[in-house]
Amino acid sequence: MTILNKFLDFLGTSKDVATQTVVTVVLTLLSYNILFGNRHRRKRQKLAKELDVAKKQLTFLEDKLREPTKPNKDGEVVEEKEIRIFMEGAFDLMHFGHMNAFRLGRSLGTHLVVGINSDESITECKAPPLMNNDERRAMVQSCKFVDEVVENIPYIMNKEYIDWIFKTYNVDFIIHGDDPCIVDGR
Repeated sequence: MTILNKFLDFLGTSKDVATQTVVTVVLTLLSYNILFGNRHRRKRQKLAKELDVAKKQLTFLEDKLREPTKPNKDGEVVEEKEIRIFMEGAFDLMHFGHMNAFRLGRSLGTHLVVGINSDESITECKAPPLMNNDERRAMVQSCKFVDEVVENIPYIMNKEYIDWIFKTYNVDFIIHGDDPCIVDGR
């Protein structure tokens, strides 16, 4: 407390306990801000940059999806190109969020292909699903926004599998909901 007393003398304040406590709290807050404030500012700046990049990517995709139809060499307007969207998931215990995801996915294109994760891959990565493959397929197929269903999609897809999906199902975009992918509880 001698340093604090010297500091209080320098400030010309009393040395009672209340004043010492207030000064200690203020100094603690100031030192915390000096030591850690820049870290939070840098983190906010980094997140802002990442958000800007994501917004640019989203704008690019939205523009690409809205490309106007172009007339052919005879001046006739040709039919819009089919835009195939692929979405995958477990879709266990179908709910409004799933249906809304299908609706939004379908709104991004002209054809929605939905891949359903296999029971085995869901069990391996999360826990056994409550509904089996057939029940989950029936629920997804019954949605009016879904045009095609693909079964036995692995829960964790690698680059090779994604390339295979693009080629096999002739999709233009693969989308996923904003829910976090949890594997082994992480």
